[in-house]
Amino acid sequence: MIPKKSETVIDQTLDLLRGKNLDGYEVFIAESSHFEVEAKEGKVDTFQVSQPWGMSLRILSQGRIGFSYATSPSGYFQMEQKHVLERLVEDAIASAGVISSDPCFDFPPPPKELPPELAIFDQTLSEVPEKNKIETARLLEEAARSVDLNKITKVRKAAYQEGMSRVTLINSNGLHHSYETTLVTISVMAIAEAEGESEVGWDFDFSHFMNKIDVTQTGRGAGRRALDRLGGRRISSGVYPILLENHVTSEFLSLLSHAFSAEQVQKEKSNLRGKLGIQFFSPCLSILDDGLLPDGAGSSPLDGEGTLSQRTPLVIHGEVRGFLYDRFWANRQNFTLSTQQTQSTGNSIKHSIKSPPSLGISNFYIQPGTSDFSSLLRTLHQGVLIEEVMGLHTVDPISGDFSLGCSGQWIDKGERCHPVKSIAIAGNLYQLFKQVTDVGNDLRFFGRIGAPSLLIDRLEISGN
Repeated sequence: MIPKKSETVIDQTLDLLRGKNLDGYEVFIAESSHFEVEAKEGKVDTFQVSQPWGMSLRILSQGRIGFSYATSPSGYFQMEQKHVLERLVEDAIASAGVISSDPCFDFPPPPKELPPELAIFDQTLSEVPEKNKIETARLLEEAARSVDLNKITKVRKAAYQEGMSRVTLINSNGLHHSYETTLVTISVMAIAEAEGESEVGWDFDFSHFMNKIDVTQTGRGAGRRALDRLGGRRISSGVYPILLENHVTSEFLSLLSHAFSAEQVQKEKSNLRGKLGIQFFSPCLSILDDGLLPDGAGSSPLDGEGTLSQRTPLVIHGEVRGFLYDRFWANRQNFTLSTQQTQSTGNSIKHSIKSPPSLGISNFYIQPGTSDFSSLLRTLHQGVLIEEVMGLHTVDPISGDFSLGCSGQWIDKGERCHPVKSIAIAGNLYQLFKQVTDVGNDLRFFGRIGAPSLLIDRLEISGN
Protein backbone atom coordinates (compact mmCIF):
# COMPACT_ATOMS: atom_id res chain seq x y z
CA MET A 1 0.00 0.00 0.00
CA ILE A 2 1.32 3.45 -0.88
CA PRO A 3 1.50 5.56 2.31
CA LYS A 4 -0.70 8.65 2.38
CA LYS A 5 2.02 11.21 3.10
CA SER A 6 0.68 14.27 1.35
CA GLU A 7 -2.22 15.55 3.48
CA THR A 8 -0.18 18.31 5.14
CA VAL A 9 1.26 19.51 1.85
CA ILE A 10 -2.18 19.49 0.24
CA ASP A 11 -3.73 21.54 3.06
CA GLN A 12 -0.95 24.13 2.97
CA THR A 13 -1.03 24.36 -0.82
CA LEU A 14 -4.81 24.83 -0.90
CA ASP A 15 -4.58 27.58 1.74
CA LEU A 16 -2.06 29.43 -0.43
CA LEU A 17 -4.10 29.00 -3.62
CA ARG A 18 -7.31 30.19 -1.96
CA GLY A 19 -5.50 33.31 -0.84
CA LYS A 20 -4.69 34.30 -4.43
CA ASN A 21 -6.95 36.11 -6.87
CA LEU A 22 -7.35 33.17 -9.23
CA ASP A 23 -10.17 31.98 -11.46
CA GLY A 24 -9.38 28.36 -10.71
CA TYR A 25 -6.69 25.86 -9.71
CA GLU A 26 -5.78 22.17 -9.81
CA VAL A 27 -3.47 20.13 -7.57
CA PHE A 28 -2.15 16.78 -8.81
CA ILE A 29 -0.09 14.51 -6.52
CA ALA A 30 1.51 11.16 -7.37
CA GLU A 31 3.10 9.00 -4.66
CA SER A 32 4.88 5.99 -6.15
CA SER A 33 7.00 2.97 -5.42
CA HIS A 34 9.08 1.28 -8.14
CA PHE A 35 11.00 -2.00 -8.14
CA GLU A 36 13.13 -3.40 -10.97
CA VAL A 37 15.41 -6.40 -11.25
CA GLU A 38 17.23 -7.84 -14.26
CA ALA A 39 18.79 -11.31 -14.43
CA LYS A 40 21.85 -12.31 -16.44
CA GLU A 41 23.32 -15.81 -16.51
CA GLY A 42 21.23 -16.79 -13.52
CA LYS A 43 22.38 -13.89 -11.35
CA VAL A 44 21.10 -10.43 -10.50
CA ASP A 45 22.53 -7.95 -13.01
CA THR A 46 20.44 -4.86 -12.17
CA PHE A 47 18.52 -4.03 -9.00
CA GLN A 48 16.71 -0.73 -8.45
CA VAL A 49 14.22 0.47 -5.86
CA SER A 50 12.78 3.98 -5.69
CA GLN A 51 9.90 5.90 -4.14
CA PRO A 52 9.41 9.04 -6.24
CA TRP A 53 6.93 11.69 -5.12
CA GLY A 54 5.65 14.60 -7.14
CA MET A 55 3.14 17.43 -7.12
CA SER A 56 2.06 19.66 -9.98
CA LEU A 57 -0.13 22.77 -10.00
CA ARG A 58 -2.24 24.32 -12.71
CA ILE A 59 -3.84 27.70 -12.18
CA LEU A 60 -6.32 29.68 -14.27
CA SER A 61 -6.01 33.46 -14.29
CA GLN A 62 -7.72 35.79 -16.77
CA GLY A 63 -8.11 33.00 -19.30
CA ARG A 64 -4.48 31.89 -18.98
CA ILE A 65 -3.24 28.54 -17.67
CA GLY A 66 -0.09 28.41 -15.54
CA PHE A 67 1.86 25.29 -14.55
CA SER A 68 4.55 24.33 -12.04
CA TYR A 69 5.76 21.13 -10.39
CA ALA A 70 8.05 19.69 -7.72
CA THR A 71 9.48 16.17 -7.45
CA SER A 72 11.57 14.10 -5.07
CA PRO A 73 13.27 10.76 -5.87
CA SER A 74 13.41 9.78 -2.19
CA GLY A 75 9.74 9.12 -1.51
CA TYR A 76 8.48 12.42 -0.11
CA PHE A 77 9.33 16.00 -0.89
CA GLN A 78 9.73 17.74 2.47
CA MET A 79 7.69 20.80 1.60
CA GLU A 80 6.19 21.73 4.94
CA GLN A 81 8.28 24.91 4.77
CA LYS A 82 5.78 27.50 3.69
CA HIS A 83 8.22 29.47 1.54
CA VAL A 84 8.86 26.44 -0.71
CA LEU A 85 5.16 26.05 -1.38
CA GLU A 86 4.81 29.78 -1.90
CA ARG A 87 7.50 29.61 -4.58
CA LEU A 88 5.66 26.74 -6.30
CA VAL A 89 2.41 28.72 -6.39
CA GLU A 90 4.14 31.88 -7.56
CA ASP A 91 5.89 29.95 -10.36
CA ALA A 92 2.54 28.68 -11.62
CA ILE A 93 1.11 32.21 -11.57
CA ALA A 94 4.18 33.61 -13.33
CA SER A 95 4.04 30.98 -16.07
CA ALA A 96 0.44 31.98 -16.81
CA GLY A 97 1.71 35.46 -17.63
CA VAL A 98 3.48 34.23 -20.76
CA ILE A 99 0.54 32.17 -22.06
CA SER A 100 -2.03 33.62 -24.43
CA SER A 101 -5.53 34.03 -23.02
CA ASP A 102 -8.02 31.47 -24.33
CA PRO A 103 -11.70 31.09 -23.33
CA CYS A 104 -11.41 27.31 -23.82
CA PHE A 105 -9.24 26.80 -20.73
CA ASP A 106 -11.16 25.54 -17.70
CA PHE A 107 -11.30 22.82 -15.04
CA PRO A 108 -14.05 20.17 -14.84
CA PRO A 109 -16.72 20.07 -12.17
CA PRO A 110 -16.88 17.04 -9.86
CA PRO A 111 -18.42 13.99 -11.57
CA LYS A 112 -22.19 13.69 -11.16
CA GLU A 113 -21.73 10.06 -10.16
CA LEU A 114 -19.09 8.20 -8.19
CA PRO A 115 -16.03 7.14 -10.21
CA PRO A 116 -16.16 3.42 -11.01
CA GLU A 117 -14.33 0.86 -8.89
CA LEU A 118 -11.75 -0.67 -11.22
CA ALA A 119 -9.65 -3.77 -10.61
CA ILE A 120 -6.32 -2.02 -11.17
CA PHE A 121 -4.66 -2.38 -7.75
CA ASP A 122 -2.99 -5.56 -6.48
CA GLN A 123 -3.19 -5.36 -2.69
CA THR A 124 -0.96 -8.43 -2.30
CA LEU A 125 1.92 -7.07 -4.37
CA SER A 126 3.65 -5.29 -1.47
CA GLU A 127 3.57 -8.54 0.53
CA VAL A 128 5.47 -10.57 -2.09
CA PRO A 129 9.10 -11.05 -0.93
CA GLU A 130 11.79 -9.44 -3.06
CA LYS A 131 13.46 -12.83 -3.50
CA ASN A 132 10.33 -14.06 -5.33
CA LYS A 133 10.51 -11.13 -7.74
CA ILE A 134 14.21 -11.77 -8.33
CA GLU A 135 13.37 -15.42 -8.98
CA THR A 136 10.77 -14.30 -11.55
CA ALA A 137 13.50 -12.57 -13.57
CA ARG A 138 15.75 -15.62 -13.30
CA LEU A 139 12.98 -17.98 -14.42
CA LEU A 140 12.23 -15.67 -17.34
CA GLU A 141 15.82 -15.99 -18.54
CA GLU A 142 15.72 -19.76 -18.02
CA ALA A 143 12.49 -20.09 -20.03
CA ALA A 144 14.01 -18.22 -22.98
CA ARG A 145 17.09 -20.47 -23.00
CA SER A 146 15.04 -23.65 -22.67
CA VAL A 147 13.64 -23.33 -26.21
CA ASP A 148 16.97 -24.50 -27.65
CA LEU A 149 19.98 -24.80 -25.34
CA ASN A 150 22.36 -24.97 -28.31
CA LYS A 151 21.06 -22.17 -30.52
CA ILE A 152 19.84 -19.68 -27.88
CA THR A 153 23.32 -18.43 -27.04
CA LYS A 154 22.49 -15.29 -25.04
CA VAL A 155 19.59 -13.86 -23.10
CA ARG A 156 19.56 -10.14 -22.44
CA LYS A 157 17.27 -7.90 -20.43
CA ALA A 158 15.36 -10.62 -18.58
CA ALA A 159 13.63 -8.04 -16.43
CA TYR A 160 10.88 -7.82 -13.82
CA GLN A 161 9.42 -4.38 -13.09
CA GLU A 162 6.60 -3.19 -10.87
CA GLY A 163 5.10 0.13 -9.97
CA MET A 164 2.60 1.12 -7.29
CA SER A 165 1.03 4.56 -7.38
CA ARG A 166 -1.48 6.64 -5.45
CA VAL A 167 -2.88 9.55 -7.45
CA THR A 168 -4.74 12.47 -5.89
CA LEU A 169 -6.51 15.13 -7.97
CA ILE A 170 -8.11 18.25 -6.50
CA ASN A 171 -9.50 21.36 -8.18
CA SER A 172 -11.26 24.59 -7.25
CA ASN A 173 -14.62 23.32 -8.56
CA GLY A 174 -14.90 20.80 -5.74
CA LEU A 175 -13.25 17.76 -7.31
CA HIS A 176 -11.24 15.73 -4.77
CA HIS A 177 -10.49 12.12 -5.64
CA SER A 178 -7.72 9.59 -5.02
CA TYR A 179 -7.14 6.14 -6.46
CA GLU A 180 -4.39 3.52 -6.39
CA THR A 181 -2.95 1.41 -9.16
CA THR A 182 -0.27 -1.23 -9.65
CA LEU A 183 1.40 -2.46 -12.83
CA VAL A 184 3.74 -5.44 -13.21
CA THR A 185 5.81 -5.94 -16.37
CA ILE A 186 8.23 -8.63 -17.50
CA SER A 187 10.33 -8.51 -20.67
CA VAL A 188 13.13 -10.54 -22.20
CA MET A 189 15.37 -10.56 -25.29
CA ALA A 190 16.83 -13.80 -26.63
CA ILE A 191 19.61 -14.21 -29.21
CA ALA A 192 19.75 -17.27 -31.47
CA GLU A 193 22.86 -18.17 -33.48
CA ALA A 194 23.49 -20.80 -36.14
CA GLU A 195 25.98 -21.11 -39.02
CA GLY A 196 27.36 -17.64 -38.49
CA GLU A 197 23.92 -16.00 -38.41
CA SER A 198 22.44 -14.22 -35.42
CA GLU A 199 18.82 -13.19 -34.81
CA VAL A 200 17.01 -11.51 -31.92
CA GLY A 201 13.61 -12.30 -30.42
CA TRP A 202 11.75 -10.26 -27.80
CA ASP A 203 8.58 -10.71 -25.78
CA PHE A 204 6.87 -9.23 -22.74
CA ASP A 205 3.81 -9.45 -20.55
CA PHE A 206 2.07 -7.04 -18.18
CA SER A 207 -0.84 -6.90 -15.78
CA HIS A 208 -2.09 -4.94 -12.80
CA PHE A 209 -1.78 -8.24 -10.90
CA MET A 210 1.42 -10.23 -10.43
CA ASN A 211 -0.36 -13.61 -10.50
CA LYS A 212 -1.60 -12.93 -14.04
CA ILE A 213 1.91 -12.72 -15.48
CA ASP A 214 2.95 -15.76 -17.52
CA VAL A 215 6.72 -16.08 -17.11
CA THR A 216 7.17 -19.35 -19.01
CA GLN A 217 5.13 -18.31 -22.04
CA THR A 218 6.88 -14.95 -22.27
CA GLY A 219 10.37 -16.39 -22.00
CA ARG A 220 9.69 -19.16 -24.52
CA GLY A 221 7.99 -16.66 -26.81
CA ALA A 222 11.18 -14.61 -27.05
CA GLY A 223 13.26 -17.73 -27.69
CA ARG A 224 10.93 -19.01 -30.42
CA ARG A 225 10.89 -15.63 -32.17
CA ALA A 226 14.68 -15.63 -32.32
CA LEU A 227 14.85 -19.19 -33.65
CA ASP A 228 12.12 -18.66 -36.23
CA ARG A 229 14.10 -15.83 -37.84
CA LEU A 230 17.21 -17.91 -38.55
CA GLY A 231 17.77 -18.81 -42.20
CA GLY A 232 15.91 -15.86 -43.68
CA ARG A 233 15.82 -15.36 -47.47
CA ARG A 234 14.72 -12.63 -49.81
CA ILE A 235 11.75 -13.02 -52.14
CA SER A 236 10.95 -11.55 -55.52
CA SER A 237 9.44 -8.07 -55.63
CA GLY A 238 5.72 -7.95 -56.24
CA VAL A 239 2.29 -7.26 -54.85
CA TYR A 240 1.28 -9.90 -52.31
CA PRO A 241 -1.46 -10.54 -49.79
CA ILE A 242 -0.04 -10.21 -46.30
CA LEU A 243 -0.86 -11.15 -42.74
CA LEU A 244 0.17 -8.67 -40.04
CA GLU A 245 1.05 -10.33 -36.73
CA ASN A 246 -0.79 -8.65 -33.87
CA HIS A 247 2.21 -6.74 -32.52
CA VAL A 248 2.93 -5.35 -36.01
CA THR A 249 -0.73 -4.35 -36.33
CA SER A 250 -0.39 -2.52 -33.02
CA GLU A 251 2.52 -0.47 -34.35
CA PHE A 252 0.52 0.67 -37.37
CA LEU A 253 -2.50 1.29 -35.14
CA SER A 254 -0.38 3.46 -32.86
CA LEU A 255 0.33 5.73 -35.83
CA LEU A 256 -3.34 5.73 -36.83
CA SER A 257 -4.44 6.70 -33.30
CA HIS A 258 -3.17 10.26 -33.79
CA ALA A 259 -5.71 10.79 -36.56
CA PHE A 260 -8.53 10.36 -34.00
CA SER A 261 -7.25 13.19 -31.82
CA ALA A 262 -9.66 16.16 -31.88
CA GLU A 263 -6.59 18.40 -31.76
CA GLN A 264 -5.24 16.95 -35.01
CA VAL A 265 -8.69 17.05 -36.62
CA GLN A 266 -9.30 20.68 -35.70
CA LYS A 267 -5.80 21.68 -36.83
CA GLU A 268 -6.48 19.97 -40.18
CA LYS A 269 -3.63 17.52 -39.60
CA SER A 270 -5.82 14.41 -39.76
CA ASN A 271 -7.12 12.65 -42.85
CA LEU A 272 -10.26 11.88 -40.85
CA ARG A 273 -11.40 15.49 -40.83
CA GLY A 274 -14.82 15.61 -42.48
CA LYS A 275 -15.12 11.80 -42.42
CA LEU A 276 -17.55 11.49 -39.49
CA GLY A 277 -20.38 9.15 -40.51
CA ILE A 278 -18.47 7.91 -43.57
CA GLN A 279 -17.28 4.33 -44.09
CA PHE A 280 -13.63 5.21 -44.43
CA PHE A 281 -12.10 1.89 -43.38
CA SER A 282 -12.70 -1.80 -44.09
CA PRO A 283 -16.12 -3.00 -42.87
CA CYS A 284 -14.18 -5.66 -40.95
CA LEU A 285 -12.75 -3.01 -38.61
CA SER A 286 -14.15 -1.60 -35.39
CA ILE A 287 -11.86 0.61 -33.26
CA LEU A 288 -12.48 1.75 -29.70
CA ASP A 289 -10.82 3.67 -26.90
CA ASP A 290 -11.77 2.36 -23.45
CA GLY A 291 -10.46 3.90 -20.24
CA LEU A 292 -12.48 1.36 -18.22
CA LEU A 293 -11.11 -1.78 -19.87
CA PRO A 294 -10.44 -4.57 -17.33
CA ASP A 295 -6.69 -4.88 -16.72
CA GLY A 296 -5.92 -2.24 -19.37
CA ALA A 297 -2.60 -0.45 -18.96
CA GLY A 298 -4.36 2.89 -19.47
CA SER A 299 -7.42 2.18 -17.30
CA SER A 300 -8.31 4.61 -14.50
CA PRO A 301 -11.52 5.89 -12.90
CA LEU A 302 -10.74 9.48 -13.95
CA ASP A 303 -8.64 10.96 -16.71
CA GLY A 304 -5.74 13.34 -16.11
CA GLU A 305 -7.95 16.37 -15.42
CA GLY A 306 -10.77 14.69 -13.52
CA THR A 307 -13.34 13.68 -16.14
CA LEU A 308 -14.82 10.20 -15.72
CA SER A 309 -13.16 7.63 -17.94
CA GLN A 310 -15.38 6.02 -20.57
CA ARG A 311 -15.62 3.66 -23.53
CA THR A 312 -15.62 5.59 -26.83
CA PRO A 313 -16.49 3.90 -30.17
CA LEU A 314 -14.39 5.50 -32.91
CA VAL A 315 -14.94 3.18 -35.89
CA ILE A 316 -17.82 0.71 -36.21
CA HIS A 317 -17.67 -1.70 -39.16
CA GLY A 318 -15.47 0.78 -41.02
CA GLU A 319 -17.61 3.86 -40.36
CA VAL A 320 -15.97 6.76 -38.50
CA ARG A 321 -18.16 7.39 -35.43
CA GLY A 322 -16.17 9.76 -33.24
CA PHE A 323 -12.96 11.40 -32.07
CA LEU A 324 -11.10 11.76 -28.77
CA TYR A 325 -11.46 14.90 -26.66
CA ASP A 326 -10.19 16.45 -23.47
CA ARG A 327 -11.93 19.52 -22.03
CA PHE A 328 -9.89 22.07 -23.97
CA TRP A 329 -10.50 20.56 -27.40
CA ALA A 330 -14.16 19.85 -26.63
CA ASN A 331 -14.53 23.50 -25.56
CA ARG A 332 -12.66 24.60 -28.68
CA GLN A 333 -15.08 22.73 -30.92
CA ASN A 334 -18.10 24.13 -29.09
CA PHE A 335 -16.62 27.64 -29.23
CA THR A 336 -15.87 27.35 -32.96
CA LEU A 337 -19.29 25.94 -33.82
CA SER A 338 -21.17 28.07 -31.26
CA THR A 339 -22.74 24.93 -29.77
CA GLN A 340 -22.54 23.11 -26.44
CA GLN A 341 -22.86 19.53 -27.66
CA THR A 342 -19.32 18.18 -27.56
CA GLN A 343 -18.07 16.80 -24.23
CA SER A 344 -14.70 15.45 -23.15
CA THR A 345 -14.38 11.72 -23.80
CA GLY A 346 -12.12 11.37 -20.75
CA ASN A 347 -8.93 11.39 -22.80
CA SER A 348 -6.82 13.89 -20.90
CA ILE A 349 -3.63 11.96 -20.13
CA LYS A 350 -1.10 12.85 -17.46
CA HIS A 351 2.12 11.44 -18.91
CA SER A 352 4.44 12.92 -16.30
CA ILE A 353 4.35 15.01 -13.16
CA LYS A 354 6.64 17.39 -15.03
CA SER A 355 4.10 18.30 -17.71
CA PRO A 356 0.43 19.34 -17.83
CA PRO A 357 -2.14 16.77 -18.94
CA SER A 358 -2.72 16.58 -22.68
CA LEU A 359 -5.04 14.85 -25.13
CA GLY A 360 -4.17 11.19 -25.70
CA ILE A 361 -5.39 7.60 -25.74
CA SER A 362 -6.34 5.37 -22.80
CA ASN A 363 -6.71 1.78 -24.12
CA PHE A 364 -6.95 2.13 -27.91
CA TYR A 365 -7.67 -1.11 -29.77
CA ILE A 366 -9.18 -2.96 -32.70
CA GLN A 367 -12.10 -5.18 -31.72
CA PRO A 368 -11.10 -8.83 -32.31
CA GLY A 369 -12.74 -10.95 -34.98
CA THR A 370 -13.61 -14.64 -34.91
CA SER A 371 -10.79 -16.16 -37.03
CA ASP A 372 -7.96 -17.90 -35.22
CA PHE A 373 -4.39 -17.40 -36.43
CA SER A 374 -4.10 -20.75 -38.20
CA SER A 375 -7.22 -20.05 -40.26
CA LEU A 376 -5.83 -16.65 -41.23
CA LEU A 377 -2.69 -18.40 -42.48
CA ARG A 378 -4.76 -20.83 -44.52
CA THR A 379 -6.75 -17.95 -46.00
CA LEU A 380 -3.52 -16.16 -46.92
CA HIS A 381 -2.59 -19.28 -48.93
CA GLN A 382 0.43 -17.68 -50.59
CA GLY A 383 1.94 -14.45 -49.34
CA VAL A 384 3.96 -12.96 -46.48
CA LEU A 385 3.43 -13.08 -42.73
CA ILE A 386 4.91 -9.79 -41.48
CA GLU A 387 6.52 -10.28 -38.06
CA GLU A 388 8.63 -7.13 -37.74
CA VAL A 389 8.71 -3.65 -39.28
CA MET A 390 11.51 -1.09 -39.00
CA GLY A 391 11.56 2.66 -39.41
CA LEU A 392 7.99 3.46 -38.38
CA HIS A 393 9.16 6.93 -37.31
CA THR A 394 9.55 7.74 -41.02
CA VAL A 395 5.83 7.34 -41.79
CA ASP A 396 4.30 10.66 -42.87
CA PRO A 397 1.89 11.45 -40.00
CA ILE A 398 -0.55 13.37 -42.21
CA SER A 399 -0.59 11.61 -45.58
CA GLY A 400 0.12 8.17 -44.09
CA ASP A 401 2.57 7.20 -46.83
CA PHE A 402 5.23 4.70 -45.79
CA SER A 403 8.15 2.63 -47.02
CA LEU A 404 9.47 0.32 -44.32
CA GLY A 405 11.97 -2.46 -43.91
CA CYS A 406 10.44 -5.67 -42.61
CA SER A 407 10.91 -9.38 -42.03
CA GLY A 408 8.63 -12.34 -41.55
CA GLN A 409 7.71 -15.70 -43.08
CA TRP A 410 6.92 -16.83 -46.61
CA ILE A 411 3.57 -18.63 -46.61
CA ASP A 412 2.70 -21.20 -49.29
CA LYS A 413 -0.54 -23.20 -49.25
CA GLY A 414 -1.22 -21.82 -45.79
CA GLU A 415 2.04 -23.18 -44.33
CA ARG A 416 5.21 -21.42 -43.17
CA CYS A 417 7.97 -22.25 -45.68
CA HIS A 418 10.95 -20.15 -44.65
CA PRO A 419 11.84 -16.87 -42.95
CA VAL A 420 11.91 -13.75 -45.11
CA LYS A 421 14.28 -10.83 -44.52
CA SER A 422 15.83 -7.81 -46.26
CA ILE A 423 12.53 -6.81 -47.85
CA ALA A 424 10.56 -3.58 -47.75
CA ILE A 425 6.85 -2.80 -47.83
CA ALA A 426 5.37 0.38 -49.30
CA GLY A 427 1.90 1.80 -49.13
CA ASN A 428 -0.39 4.14 -47.25
CA LEU A 429 -1.53 3.82 -43.65
CA TYR A 430 -5.16 4.65 -44.42
CA GLN A 431 -5.27 2.36 -47.46
CA LEU A 432 -3.78 -0.42 -45.34
CA PHE A 433 -6.73 -0.31 -42.96
CA LYS A 434 -9.15 -0.07 -45.89
CA GLN A 435 -7.81 -3.29 -47.39
CA VAL A 436 -8.35 -5.50 -44.32
CA THR A 437 -10.21 -8.65 -45.38
CA ASP A 438 -10.24 -10.54 -42.06
CA VAL A 439 -9.56 -9.84 -38.39
CA GLY A 440 -8.05 -12.37 -36.00
CA ASN A 441 -9.34 -13.30 -32.57
CA ASP A 442 -5.86 -12.91 -31.04
CA LEU A 443 -6.27 -9.42 -29.55
CA ARG A 444 -3.23 -8.51 -27.48
CA PHE A 445 -2.27 -5.26 -25.82
CA PHE A 446 1.16 -3.72 -26.18
CA GLY A 447 0.93 -1.02 -23.53
CA ARG A 448 -2.05 1.21 -24.32
CA ILE A 449 -2.43 -0.13 -27.87
CA GLY A 450 -4.23 -3.39 -28.54
CA ALA A 451 -4.57 -5.27 -31.83
CA PRO A 452 -5.34 -8.67 -33.35
CA SER A 453 -3.66 -10.04 -36.46
CA LEU A 454 -5.00 -8.58 -39.72
CA LEU A 455 -5.26 -10.12 -43.17
CA ILE A 456 -4.53 -7.49 -45.84
CA ASP A 457 -5.72 -7.91 -49.42
CA ARG A 458 -2.49 -6.71 -51.08
CA LEU A 459 0.67 -4.74 -50.41
CA GLU A 460 3.67 -3.83 -52.50
CA ILE A 461 6.84 -5.65 -51.43
CA SER A 462 10.37 -4.93 -52.63
CA GLY A 463 12.71 -7.92 -52.55
CA ASN A 464 15.07 -9.28 -55.19
